[in-house]
Amino acid sequence: MDFELPTTKEELKTVLAELFDYYHHYKGEYEGQPLEVLELDKLTFTEKSESAWRTELSALLDKREAAESAEKCAPHRAEYEKYLALYEADDTKKQEDLLSAEEEYEKKLARLQAEAAERNIGQSSAYLNLLAALESEYEEKRDKIGRESAARKAEYARAMALAEFNVEETLNCVAKKYEAELETAVAEALREQREYADAALKYNNTVEEKLVKSRNDKAKAESALKLQYLEITARGVTDEELLELGYYTDVIRAVDGYYYTVPAAAAYDDFVADPDMPIYLGSFYNEILYKYQLRKNNES
Repeated sequence: MDFELPTTKEELKTVLAELFDYYHHYKGEYEGQPLEVLELDKLTFTEKSESAWRTELSALLDKREAAESAEKCAPHRAEYEKYLALYEADDTKKQEDLLSAEEEYEKKLARLQAEAAERNIGQSSAYLNLLAALESEYEEKRDKIGRESAARKAEYARAMALAEFNVEETLNCVAKKYEAELETAVAEALREQREYADAALKYNNTVEEKLVKSRNDKAKAESALKLQYLEITARGVTDEELLELGYYTDVIRAVDGYYYTVPAAAAYDDFVADPDMPIYLGSFYNEILYKYQLRKNNES
């Protein structure tokens, strides 16, 4: 029992009376040592739906899909841009070729006219035949330039169409790949979730069993202590039980705590004259009396 050492005889009397009442009515062991209940935390688990997993994993895979699609489509898109540039530039080339053909035609026509004037054959059949041949040559060249331009543009268009087809095919292949990965990832996430849920349930059941056992053990122990308390209260505390509980240790500590602050002779005389000391000290009375007598003799 916790208490402060007395500094006066009145305080000593009060402390001894409290110790006597406390131990003789067995208030110490049962009331002073409450049994603790086992404390264990259970695992918390919030289950995600399949749609929630699909949304979460899709967000992760979409970034990877976009990056892979961009990487694999890049060559095809570059091919498309190359042929698009050639296709758009061909009109300029066609106009340049037509202009060159026209300039060549104008030069040849000028020479033919000059020769005809010099020879004065401007209305002759020979001149007219040469003029018709020159115009026919010019028209054929213009037609050829047009045909060649159309052929080139058709080739460029086919190359562009192929590049676009390759882009679409690549996008489809990558999309199918990640669709399969998503299904695998969702299935794996659900499997791991089920495993964790089973493990958490098993762990929580074990924890609950331990908690129930702890509560039952506590109830049984407290019931046993209550029965022991009632038993001892009914029959009274034996001297051996008082010694085991620490009653005599506390009483001697209180008595010495006070009397060792008093001169040896006065302490001895007061101790001997106090009729309550044999009651409080019991079988230890003579031992304490002898100790104070030796103290008195040593001081004198």
